[in-house]
Amino acid sequence: MKKISARVLAGTAILVAAGLLVGIAPSDAAVPARTVATAHAKPALKPGSLSYGFKCWGHVGNCNVAVHAPKGWKFSKLSLHEAKFTDSSNTWMLRVDGGLSGKSSTATAANQRVKALHGVRDLKIVSRAHGTVKSTAAGMSNTAYTSLTYTYTDGARGKRLVSTRFLDIYGNGRHAYIEVTVSGRPQDQAGLNSLMAKATQTATLVG
Repeated sequence: MKKISARVLAGTAILVAAGLLVGIAPSDAAVPARTVATAHAKPALKPGSLSYGFKCWGHVGNCNVAVHAPKGWKFSKLSLHEAKFTDSSNTWMLRVDGGLSGKSSTATAANQRVKALHGVRDLKIVSRAHGTVKSTAAGMSNTAYTSLTYTYTDGARGKRLVSTRFLDIYGNGRHAYIEVTVSGRPQDQAGLNSLMAKATQTATLVG
């Protein structure tokens, strides 16, 4: 039993270091070599190339989490409250998790993420910020957020740029209800910033 436990713990440590358990490297997924080559050759993401459509998910037959996501991107439901959207080459990603429950403030959630990132390859924290934007979701007013932007090295795809925002959709920042993450390459920053702005304004909890 001790040997089995040791193996389980060792395996868990490896997964955490790779970012697979805590979601710290959301774009770091195994992809076919052909897809990797396509991603390297893909032009930088531009804000004007993105168009959006409403998408929601949750319990069967219900809409519990909603956001406006890029049209044409693949939708993958990861759990009851979490989903991601990826382009055809898996170069760019939007991930939305509406299951944070508001137990921590947006600032605390960001601090916890920074700690979880410890050990990620070539990690560099680019910026941290707080802000408030007007929500365009029906019935909502302002959304307060704490954001964290960083880069790291993906073994297959090279340097990656990731931006995460913890959202308080009721506007004061005391409770983080939704996490929004976008990822791509450093040259995609303008498009990723536009994508994040759209997701911040439209992400909400429904029902």
